[in-house]
Amino acid sequence: MKIIQRRKLIICFYVLYVLMITYFSLTPIKHKVYTSIKDKLPTSTVDIISHFIGYLILFIIAKKVHTKSNYLTCAIICCIYSFSIECIQYFIPNRGFEGIDMLANALGICLGVIIYKLFIEKYFEIKQIAT
Repeated sequence: MKIIQRRKLIICFYVLYVLMITYFSLTPIKHKVYTSIKDKLPTSTVDIISHFIGYLILFIIAKKVHTKSNYLTCAIICCIYSFSIECIQYFIPNRGFEGIDMLANALGICLGVIIYKLFIEKYFEIKQIAT
């Protein structure tokens, strides 16, 4: 696959991923679910894990799209997006601004920086240059 086609595909995936996060974050919940999944993890734990993983992936994709931006810029943009979503949730029924979600998002972004810097940049970028 040519580099230009690969880049367009990554950008398309990035836009779709941001739209997906936005949709699921801003869709009103009909009711809060307080049961647990298989009686092992309460839904609040699943929510925190999904925030963490979601924003870890968001940072990696954002850094892949914004190759000329440094890590801090991409991380700040992801944090601003996360904060904006949390603020908008305040006005949506059965939603609200939750600090724990912001913390999970920020920690996911931080781990995304580490993973990108230590693994993706090191191993995947070299293969692109070699091919």
